[in-house]
Amino acid sequence: MKTTHVFYSCRRAGRRVRGLALWLPLFISSVAVAEIANFTPAGEPYKRLARLDAQPAGPDLPLDQQRFANNPGVVESVRASKPEFLHIPLDEIELPACPANSSAQARAEIDYLLQLQEHRTKLEGLQALRFADWGHSPDIQPGKPGYAASRAALFSIGHSIGPWFTASRLPRTANLMSRVWHDAHYHIWSLKFKYARIRPVVIDPRINNLQQTGWAAFPSGHSSNAYILAYFYSVLAPEFTNVFLRDAREIAHSREIIGVHYPSDTEAGRVLARQFVNRLLQNEAFRAEFAKVRKEWARARVDPED
Repeated sequence: MKTTHVFYSCRRAGRRVRGLALWLPLFISSVAVAEIANFTPAGEPYKRLARLDAQPAGPDLPLDQQRFANNPGVVESVRASKPEFLHIPLDEIELPACPANSSAQARAEIDYLLQLQEHRTKLEGLQALRFADWGHSPDIQPGKPGYAASRAALFSIGHSIGPWFTASRLPRTANLMSRVWHDAHYHIWSLKFKYARIRPVVIDPRINNLQQTGWAAFPSGHSSNAYILAYFYSVLAPEFTNVFLRDAREIAHSREIIGVHYPSDTEAGRVLARQFVNRLLQNEAFRAEFAKVRKEWARARVDPED
């Protein structure tokens, strides 16, 4: 994808790029939400594992009584945060089944994680750990420690598409995606509280998880947020869809490599992201802001060094 940098930086091709930039928003605005709703079907091993029985192996098993103990203070904090654009009732969010702890699917998922662990090299573990603290904090104010890094995280998805793809070059995009992150945070954590799924290591101590986590597993926050960014950016630059989705998969899969997420957590995050983005694209207040972001992308791609 490095050759795309030349295309977007070459001023001699200015007319051609400007034509693309003016035409692209018109094309995107004509694409119905339904037409982009399912452009990332589940891949392997998620399809294979999802075919297994997610129900408890028997009635009233002690293993199935184990749930993550949510921190009441955190629960109250999330509930008080109130989404800006979108509040989806949890019963309207359709996720794949959260497998019971004793289910055949949960057992197969843990076996899959053990296989990843067996073949995980030290370098692969370190590479996956790069994303352990990946994320954005909407509450960090300009000038405060961590602000620049937090803004930069919003552009981890698609970081290779061009030198113009940065928070400094796309400040309106960064601002809007920060607001989106706030809304997503509310829904992701509300679902984590609802399902209270324990981590794989609690079921099988052979899991050598490379990070300690203090929150529930289902759905994966890394997967949810990474795919939300990928889906939005794919609307803005559909020719880079494969790049955005590749980056999202890398971040999501890193959580499996280090042993803190079941594959079904990852897949639930992806499915949640698709529904969340579809709903936002139909939200009038969001669409007004997103139209401004489209114009910002068009300008940045025409004059990437201005």
